[in-house]
Amino acid sequence: MYKLIRNIGFAATALGLCLTSCGDDYPHSKVEPYATDLLAIKIVNAGAEGNTILEGTIDEVNKTINFPRLEPTTDFSALKVEAKLSEGAELQQSVLNFSMDEETAFKTLILRVINQKRYKDYFIKVRKRIPVYGADFEKPTVYNFSGDKVYPDFVSLSTRCAAFDGEHVLIVSRKAGSGPHLLNVSDLKKNEIKPIMLDLTGVSGGTYPYNTGALANSHVYIASLSGGQASPLKIYYWETPDAKPETIANINVASIPGAGVRHGDNISVNIDKNGNGFIFFGDNASTSILRLTVTNHKTIGSPVVLPSSSNATGFMNVYRIENTNQYLWSGIRQAITLADESLSAKYTMNKANIAAEAISPRIFSFNNERYLIVCTAGLGSATQATPSVHVYNITKGNTIETALKAFDEGENHNPDYSFILGGSGNAAPGAQAEYYIEKDATGKDTKLYIFGARADSGFAICEFPIKQEEED
Repeated sequence: MYKLIRNIGFAATALGLCLTSCGDDYPHSKVEPYATDLLAIKIVNAGAEGNTILEGTIDEVNKTINFPRLEPTTDFSALKVEAKLSEGAELQQSVLNFSMDEETAFKTLILRVINQKRYKDYFIKVRKRIPVYGADFEKPTVYNFSGDKVYPDFVSLSTRCAAFDGEHVLIVSRKAGSGPHLLNVSDLKKNEIKPIMLDLTGVSGGTYPYNTGALANSHVYIASLSGGQASPLKIYYWETPDAKPETIANINVASIPGAGVRHGDNISVNIDKNGNGFIFFGDNASTSILRLTVTNHKTIGSPVVLPSSSNATGFMNVYRIENTNQYLWSGIRQAITLADESLSAKYTMNKANIAAEAISPRIFSFNNERYLIVCTAGLGSATQATPSVHVYNITKGNTIETALKAFDEGENHNPDYSFILGGSGNAAPGAQAEYYIEKDATGKDTKLYIFGARADSGFAICEFPIKQEEED
């Protein structure tokens, strides 16, 4: 037995020695050959003189390469890159064509690192240092009095019209115990509600003595609802918030040949800085539009009846594009139409490219970009149009008409910004979209304000700074 155990011990010792000896013969681990790693990269011919060197940042996880922005004077058609690579590796191409048109800010190509038969691809992105324009819609400040924070007067369709001029919000309220009033925007920014009730001395008559209104050059305009031709269509004017009202129009619609029956469900006030312009009323049956001339802010005359569209409905608008003689005409089922003061169409947008039931369109420029804003109405209980404010970028195009065409023909029809006002569909969805541009002492645009309001939804003011160039 002893002899057996001893032999087993010798055998184990011998096996151990053999394993140790055999292990010494195994090859050591080596770095895999033909690696294709990109260790560093730079552009060596940027700038007008072609002598600016820019170091790239490599993201190995996402296989991307980024550089600081290049000056527009760079020859983007022949950018030369130099790289530090794995041993034996090389770039498949070291001169790359990043040509871009003036409006394009960046371009991405594929950069391939090769080593024998192995390769690795990276997305190499080059950005042009171009001035940034417009509003920064990524940084909104919203003063919200809609949705679950709805302003108290927006109930039971008692407020069907509101207006905004940067200083005040006008609430044309028919709510019992309230009435038409102004709110200071400075108070709303502090979430303070301090109504400035308008003097209603002599405001009477019509189906409702007040139903719609507008603000123009810090003056207040409010119109009655004329439910029939025998019911007077009146327009009242307040010089200042604390002034007594002046009746600047008392119209017997029956005396105007061709005029519709019911007016005052909508009002479109277009008065320039000199106090001149037009006021449009679309009749409720969409048969005609009544246009009135305004001079010196409060002289009303020269009624003209214009043809309407059956798609306009009782909730339509005609708004002048500032500093032009062009207008935007819209209705709940009518596409936004570029027209003159007589509503002769110049261009009609594709309804499919804009949010459904878009009304109250406005076009304006801010910080060298051009925008179209609308508010969606939400008519009826089965509507698919969520009551919202939308901002579309229509900068491309030398004229308004070419800009609208370029937008329609383009691939991107998404709004730059949207805000949902909330609220369910209803039978009288008066909706308004307005804007205000704040400027500095030199007249340069500094802030953009977008206003949206809708019956039974409330209102909101969205504030945006100018867009700033991002840091590299």
